Amino acid sequence: MKKYLIIFCLPFLLITNSLLAANVTAYLTYGIFSTPAKGPYLETYLSVIGNSLRFVKTANGKFQGAVDISVAFKQNGEIKNAQKYSLNSPETDDTLKGLPNFIDQQRYVLANGTYEMELSIADKNNPSEKPFVTKVPIKIDFPEIIMGISSIQLLESYTKAISPTALTKSGYDLMPYISNYYPENSTRLKFYTEMYQAKKILGEGERLIVSYYLEAYESKVRLSDYNGFNKQVANDVNILLSEFNIENLPSGNYNLVVEVRDKENKIQAQQKSFIQRTNKPAALSFDDIKTITVGNTFVNNYKSIDSMRYYIKALRPISSTSEIQYAENQLKGKELELMQQFFYNFWKSRNALSPEIAWLEYYKEVMKANKEFGTYGLKGFDSDRGRVYLQYGPPDQRTKSTSEPSAYPYEIWEYYSLVDKTQILNNPGNRQSNKNFVFYNPDLVTNKYTLIHSEARGEINNVRWRLLLHKRDNASPDLDNESVPKQFGGNVDDNFNNPR
Repeated sequence: MKKYLIIFCLPFLLITNSLLAANVTAYLTYGIFSTPAKGPYLETYLSVIGNSLRFVKTANGKFQGAVDISVAFKQNGEIKNAQKYSLNSPETDDTLKGLPNFIDQQRYVLANGTYEMELSIADKNNPSEKPFVTKVPIKIDFPEIIMGISSIQLLESYTKAISPTALTKSGYDLMPYISNYYPENSTRLKFYTEMYQAKKILGEGERLIVSYYLEAYESKVRLSDYNGFNKQVANDVNILLSEFNIENLPSGNYNLVVEVRDKENKIQAQQKSFIQRTNKPAALSFDDIKTITVGNTFVNNYKSIDSMRYYIKALRPISSTSEIQYAENQLKGKELELMQQFFYNFWKSRNALSPEIAWLEYYKEVMKANKEFGTYGLKGFDSDRGRVYLQYGPPDQRTKSTSEPSAYPYEIWEYYSLVDKTQILNNPGNRQSNKNFVFYNPDLVTNKYTLIHSEARGEINNVRWRLLLHKRDNASPDLDNESVPKQFGGNVDDNFNNPR
């Protein structure tokens, strides 16, 4: 059985990568910093999900999990820094009440250069499971002739340090936020970064301005409500510790940007960190939709009621339940402006800064679905395959069978990583792994394939789908029967278990 079990939130990458592993589920981020005395170092932040481990009883009668971790940094095959250690979870009295998650932070001194970080992690109490091993390219570059800037460390919290610990930087204890995703219940975006060699490059006593802001990831448009700055005096190491209130930040993809400018307002250093936000969309109400002004927006160019009705209908595969209900209840008439207002609000809720780009990109996929999956009297986006294609994207594997003995023509789609676009944003909680969809064509004539089974949440799940697929020759009156007799030339099970 396939499982996606360790997730890497690497700095400055757009998406979170899911990697195949054993049973351990963990989240890893890292940051690259430097010190005047020891030079550059890499800091890892690892969060282990407690319920993915085997907890065993300890000598004191409590339960505890543990992972064995091995980290090595290689350069041209030579190990430059490495460490092996065991990491224990907090103890718990009752494993039925939930198993605690736990985090780890480590520092590795590394010179400027390119490395390969090799990570191995295994459940210490489950030796039958093979360790998960992966390799990640790392680049460390802090030149001596220009100002440098560290990674932007996202924070869960920060406090004044009483005594130095592994979490301490610049007099603060920094609790890392081991993700770049901020769900609805997150209201603060806290962060820390360091700037190097300002005194050497700008001169002792010189002034500098550190500015920080959010920008849209796609368009790079700066958000006017999310910016700040502070004036500092050039030092060997300057720091920025700040935060934004993101309670009203719309769902979307953003860059957190930190810039250092000299007294002539010239940028001396810049760093960016990608973040992703999900926020509760405004409830759809007739009165609210009616207040939206569309005169200066792209939808003002759509003057045809028939075209607007068609465009809105094409949104159904990626619409939420409330949006579908609103479209069905409020847009039955011929009020063009209300259609335009609904349409604009739909795309603005998904891409506040570039709603037209979001729509045009989606419409390209609608046209592909119409061409590939449409048939007489049925638009592609209204078909089952078209709906799945638009809602989840193109499959990673698509197996077609049109001439298998006793079986109707069928297709099996496999998704390695599945994200439901009706949920507005690609957040980790909305991600599913290794899900199949089975479509079949019982009329043998048209291009209309019907979805008869899927493993995805919210989709039709029919344990008797094999019988339905072979019903032309093997109608079974036994409702408990889920299998079909082995067929000459039959490949259904192989195609389902190993799509290609």
